[in-house]
Amino acid sequence: MSRTVLILSGLLGIALALASSASAQALSLDVEAVRVENVGAGWQTVNLVNTYTSPVVVCTYNLTTSANREATVRIRNPLPDSFEVRAQRFEDSSAFTASTVHCLIADEGINTLGDGRVVEARTVLSTVTAGNAVGWGSANYTNVTNQVTGGHASLVILGQVMSFNDNRASVFTSNNCSNRGTPANTSNICVTKHIGMINGTRQDETLGFIVTEAGTGTVNGVDYAFARGGNSVAGVRNSPPHQYTVSGNFETGVATMAAENGGNGGWAVLYGNDPLPNNRINLAIDEETVAGDTTRSHINEEVYYGVFRNNQTASLVASKTMTLYGAGPGAFAVPGSDVLYTITIQNLGDAPVDEDSLFLVDTLPDEVTFYNADLDDAGPETGPISFTANASGLTFDNTQDLGFSTALAAPTSMTDCQDTVPAGYVPQVRHICFSPDGLLLSGSLEPNASFSVTFRGRIN
Repeated sequence: MSRTVLILSGLLGIALALASSASAQALSLDVEAVRVENVGAGWQTVNLVNTYTSPVVVCTYNLTTSANREATVRIRNPLPDSFEVRAQRFEDSSAFTASTVHCLIADEGINTLGDGRVVEARTVLSTVTAGNAVGWGSANYTNVTNQVTGGHASLVILGQVMSFNDNRASVFTSNNCSNRGTPANTSNICVTKHIGMINGTRQDETLGFIVTEAGTGTVNGVDYAFARGGNSVAGVRNSPPHQYTVSGNFETGVATMAAENGGNGGWAVLYGNDPLPNNRINLAIDEETVAGDTTRSHINEEVYYGVFRNNQTASLVASKTMTLYGAGPGAFAVPGSDVLYTITIQNLGDAPVDEDSLFLVDTLPDEVTFYNADLDDAGPETGPISFTANASGLTFDNTQDLGFSTALAAPTSMTDCQDTVPAGYVPQVRHICFSPDGLLLSGSLEPNASFSVTFRGRIN
């Protein structure tokens, strides 16, 4: 995570510390990529930058070395602002190494990026299961051709088993509805979940899949590339990494096998400690080791991929205004007058500010005494601070996110701003600290990504 410190000096007396997110990359209000670190057998909740109507989530496991056991990614509870993720082996084994998982999220339906690229996300209930023991024929697939309506000239299909109805793993695959080894085309798209060489079936599961065309671009400060690579990605025991050439140094990537050449069944993984070195994406095909051929060797496959690089930056600006409190027209700010100060913070950049990382300090001049009581007396406010969230994505709690310091030096964190002060006018208060909760959205996607705090003081 990168960290930036912004100091705004002068009469405002405001200090801001912010952290811009390196792992969450919002391409639009409907599409984002994210990396989730240290994903193991326990469920993790992943909070999203965007708010979705119905998110479709596709993820890829990073296998760092062929000495590690295989793992698949499981998803459950996709909500408007979060989803849960874990990893597991067939059949629900936790004997693997926790690792980074890379994900792409898109709202279900047609999503158009700022450069015109259509990113289409769909779901289907999979009531059938494919595999070496149970068959790879059309009866083991679901035809979703009519669901894909984005007018794509070619196809890149990234897919995921997106529910957890069966604790035993299965993985997504697709084809052209007539041959398990032939990728789908715009006229014939069939998808299913498969279980490799295991003899059995699975409970019905929701499959999520994201469809776009091959191509590159930059939207909202994120470089991206989508493609279907060549027939050259082999198994974990076939001397990986198996590489595709890309143009750029990407940070996040998702990958899905384009069909199923090998009857053993398999799934694509990112491979190596750095699976996305400059101008390359390192991949392998992994397999289950429960039944049949357990060597994890695999015939060459074509793999769909999407890779993303975050060039976003947060850019905060602050303003502070003063109005007289409880005075009639023509009144002046003179000693003895109460005033209301309003500080407004706006993010003009294309990166959000990391969740719960915002820290704001206002240093009061000697001529002002802070009022620690009901801001507007008999009005609607009940505490000393009024917080206006606007469309920032933030929340504020007077009991937890507000602090005071009587020290001469300005605090650098909420830990330095924990002095207990009495009610009423408190001349000892030198610094007021604010630490709103949540993730401050990017101004490029949400023009009203701003918030304000108001407090009251008396001119000495």
